[in-house]
Amino acid sequence: MAMDMATVMVTAMATDTAMERALRRMRKKRRNNPVNKKQIIISLVICLAVALFAAVFIHMEQTKQKSMQITAGNTHNVGNSYRNIVYKGQEYQYNNRITNILYAGVDSTGKLEASSQYGNKARADSIALVVMDEKNRRMTILSINRDTMTDIRRYTMNGNDKGLYTTHIGYAYSYGDGGKVSCESLCEAVSLLLGDIPVKRYVVTNQDSMPYINELAGGITLTVPNNDLQEKYPEMAEGAQVTLDDSNIKDFLQYRNTEESFSNEGRMQRQKAYLTAYVEKMRSMDENDLEKAWDSLDVMDDYIQTSVTRNQYLGLVKTLKKAEFTEDSIEQLPGTDQEGDLHDEFHVDEDALRELIIRLFYEKV
Repeated sequence: MAMDMATVMVTAMATDTAMERALRRMRKKRRNNPVNKKQIIISLVICLAVALFAAVFIHMEQTKQKSMQITAGNTHNVGNSYRNIVYKGQEYQYNNRITNILYAGVDSTGKLEASSQYGNKARADSIALVVMDEKNRRMTILSINRDTMTDIRRYTMNGNDKGLYTTHIGYAYSYGDGGKVSCESLCEAVSLLLGDIPVKRYVVTNQDSMPYINELAGGITLTVPNNDLQEKYPEMAEGAQVTLDDSNIKDFLQYRNTEESFSNEGRMQRQKAYLTAYVEKMRSMDENDLEKAWDSLDVMDDYIQTSVTRNQYLGLVKTLKKAEFTEDSIEQLPGTDQEGDLHDEFHVDEDALRELIIRLFYEKV
């Protein structure tokens, strides 16, 4: 028994000695590799800094993606460069009493509404800039060929801005969201085409709106400018007087022979004849009837997109009543038609366009 106790005590002492040696090695190692509170704090700070940097980077990327989307806040900003220009040694100043309203008719039916997916939207078939010059009491409608080759904005299917590239101006609406973005993108394209003049207000309609628009003026009687529709409508021979109604208004304004090169020119002639007659009819109406016309737009709410407010419309009505307007007040963008690889192309005469811009929007200093 005593021998067993001795053995136990020796074993315990040996174990304690081993433990002490182990503890001494740990203390020695700790002295050689000190880890203190300061190091721990520094390590935590570094980890937090990395996490913060990652969070900031992600936020910046998300903000960048949002900023790349075309919205009312970040579309083309013309700045003030257009206000004063020099042409052939003469200084000109922009007429700030001009109001520009873009009108576009798109080739779709059904409800006009925006979607989250960009692209594959309707194409702008007819494009015109209504120039209301209050100072000179003049109204001009500048007809813009939808095949005009110019800079438009492009972006991905989820709306990321990919910058400008040259193609048909009618696609400026197509590549948007089918709503406000498409409308503002088309405004931007027209502004760029015309030397950065401001184009902020717009009215966009589609094919289903045509009967309603025609009815607002109580139907339109006009002189047919060409024979494009004579085969289907014998009464629509060139020079004939016709009254447009629900049965023929869409064909008159929309139809073109897609098998024939540059057939859009004939359609533009008919649209010009219609615009001339329509404006004259509106000018003949009294202001009360014109004010009521605004309220009548509710029936075509699904087929119209506009940034024009009621008060702005009423102001334009007063300008319309006072403004000079004749058939010559409808002008076409100067240029020439050319056959492209896939579609007809219209190339602007830059010199003639510059002179047109100065004549419509500027005054000598």
